[in-house]
Amino acid sequence: MFAAHSHGKGYATEAVRAALAWGDERFQKARTVCLVNPENSVSRHVAQKCGYREFHRGSYKGQPTLLFERLVGQ
Repeated sequence: MFAAHSHGKGYATEAVRAALAWGDERFQKARTVCLVNPENSVSRHVAQKCGYREFHRGSYKGQPTLLFERLVGQ
């Protein structure tokens, strides 16, 4: 979560890409998953820009959720 004044500047995408690059170097054939609130269009967009694709719609603690996955080396 970022302060309001930093929204829209690409910091979340940059942070996710850095974490993924680190993991990609250390784990072969890794699958990672994001849990996103369907109403959070910004988080959905960041996930998609970073290579995640929606694979399931469900609920978590009674709230609707989307699950996105990213497969590496498959």
